[in-house]
Amino acid sequence: MGVNKRTGSRGLDRNGPTRRSVVLGSAAVALTMLATTSLMAQEWPSRPIELVVPFAPGGGTDLLARALADELSKQFDVPVQVVNRAGGGGVVGFEDIKGAKPDGYKLGILTAQLITANLRGVMQTSYRDFAPVAMLSIDYAGLSVQSDAKWKTLAEFLDDAKANPGSITVGNGSQGGSFHMLARNLEEAAGVKVKHIPFDGGPAAIVQLLGGHIDSTANGVTETLPYIQSGQLRMLAVSGSKRYSELPDVPTSTELGYPLDIATWRGVGMPKDTPPEIVAKISDAVAAAAKADTFLETMKKIGANVEYMNSSGFSEYLAKQEETYKKIF
Repeated sequence: MGVNKRTGSRGLDRNGPTRRSVVLGSAAVALTMLATTSLMAQEWPSRPIELVVPFAPGGGTDLLARALADELSKQFDVPVQVVNRAGGGGVVGFEDIKGAKPDGYKLGILTAQLITANLRGVMQTSYRDFAPVAMLSIDYAGLSVQSDAKWKTLAEFLDDAKANPGSITVGNGSQGGSFHMLARNLEEAAGVKVKHIPFDGGPAAIVQLLGGHIDSTANGVTETLPYIQSGQLRMLAVSGSKRYSELPDVPTSTELGYPLDIATWRGVGMPKDTPPEIVAKISDAVAAAAKADTFLETMKKIGANVEYMNSSGFSEYLAKQEETYKKIF
């Protein structure tokens, strides 16, 4: 540094950087980065996109993703390739999506396991580590028993559970899954205790109920519907606040005083710092896909209830779901 001859103080050399030059330089860098990001968003997509599924091929989430990928490929005119990253109940796939470069070329399917795995302590990653793109489907559950069971109503079922804590068995499709958490939510809301029995998927739980090996199941309505219609099973209530058109006589849990809001849902997410312009483009594309005939046909086949939410709506839903799950864990 040199000495200012007028004041005697030490200051920057004439050839060194001034505060003004530093500020201008920082502004120029920021503007360059902004321009680069804007240009990238305008040119996107210019190459294939990966759609990560955190589960094995063949399941409902995988089939939904493949139907979505077909629709997005048509809209963006580039291949959208489904990549399965199974393991850890979704953990491997979620971590893969989170760690991707935020350039719009890797997105993935987010499910309720993103929240439950975090709250159970098996994964540090949470929904806050993603840019929520859009919600695509929400499937609520029903509590079902055999048609000749002694419980004719949900009130009778809960009264028995309260009188005999831990004696009634409730099957579910997986430990920590949405419908297991739904039954836990009902326990908390009603002040009862049941015995939770996990199986490898919802259909396996239904088979055990049909065989009389368990007392009840918390399963997706569409999974159980054929057995309700055939008279083999009786559904005591459906979760949520809206009755199913196929089961007009089955009351909702909300009607019965238990506003349960846990469901199997599937949305689309991207790495957290993905440019918002790209997130908006994909959100709009998912909205269009959700209305496509071929996509809707696939959703009907796998029993998925299409329910689209844009990026902001999906973000709010995730926050509410976490608060609901926190009350259970």
